[in-house]
Amino acid sequence: MNHGIRAGYFARAIALSLVAAVAAGCGGKSDEQVAEKKATDATEAKQAAERAEPVLAGDDRLANAVVVTGKGSAAVDLKYDIATKPAVGEPFEVELTFLPRLAADSLDVEFSAVEGLTLVGGDPVRFDNVQAGERYAAKVLAQSEVAGMYYIGVSAKMTTKVQTEVRAFSVPIVVGTPVAEAPPAPATDASGEAVQSMPATEAAR
Repeated sequence: MNHGIRAGYFARAIALSLVAAVAAGCGGKSDEQVAEKKATDATEAKQAAERAEPVLAGDDRLANAVVVTGKGSAAVDLKYDIATKPAVGEPFEVELTFLPRLAADSLDVEFSAVEGLTLVGGDPVRFDNVQAGERYAAKVLAQSEVAGMYYIGVSAKMTTKVQTEVRAFSVPIVVGTPVAEAPPAPATDASGEAVQSMPATEAAR
């Protein structure tokens, strides 16, 4: 009888050992899967970072140009910077940075200005073999003889073997210190006294 009990004990011990071994094996496989997933996530994160817009020193000084055209336009963004405050009668330089979000065979850029602002140097620019995530810089030289608020128009055309899309931007420029319009002078009577308007009243009948 004791021999049977002892045999049963050893059988249970062997069974428990086998279960533990199987469990350990499954745990090892799970750890490998976790490690593989972490490696995959790290690779995907790296690829996403490479596709994202590169961050360069001095980015905080760049402003976003105003987008004139909406959806369905070329996949390119525009940032700009004006190193010195534009002064009346003096040429000033506007630095433009184009940020394509898709690759293209070429990126053609044209410039225009509103009345009162002259483009001293603003010839069309072309970039070939455009890559997504890269940066393409151009400069425009402008001048105004009158203080005020002006705009430089920028047209960016991206061309591929499949299609051509255009996106228009507007870059605001403040030249000098614009003079605020004075309020209209009050009306005066023949003696030069200011005429004060009185509330209308209904005459008694």
